[in-house]
Amino acid sequence: MVNALHGIWRVLAGRGTLVDLRPLPGQCPIELVSPGAVVLVGEADATGMAADDAAADQAIQDIVTQGHFVARRNTQFDFDFYWDSVQEMASFIKPSKRMKHVRPSYADFEKARFAQSAGGSERVRLRCRRRTTLAVYQKANVSIR
Repeated sequence: MVNALHGIWRVLAGRGTLVDLRPLPGQCPIELVSPGAVVLVGEADATGMAADDAAADQAIQDIVTQGHFVARRNTQFDFDFYWDSVQEMASFIKPSKRMKHVRPSYADFEKARFAQSAGGSERVRLRCRRRTTLAVYQKANVSIR
């Protein structure tokens, strides 16, 4: 990873910018959202790539410590995914490398969604809130050996 960051440093224009934008590993709440209420119904396990995230964090820290990049901004925010159906949610989560398991089952989500929709008369969407990091680094004018 550090070698990849050295390569990025080489091709960036003087004082160029590196942006690190990625979801953070963790448990993500899954909620039912309707015009009148938000109800927590489960969670998704998004820890599948925690080791890769830790390696990326360490590589960036190393190259900043070496003086090749200067940290300019680092913030975290919530990124929300919305789905109109349990099937849409499942088709997004099942092939994901970062977000794997949901609790309770998809069938339980569908039952809860139907119950909250007042028998189908009110629009209810599923929402998964995912913590995301945004960090900005500026290229420092040093040489890399």
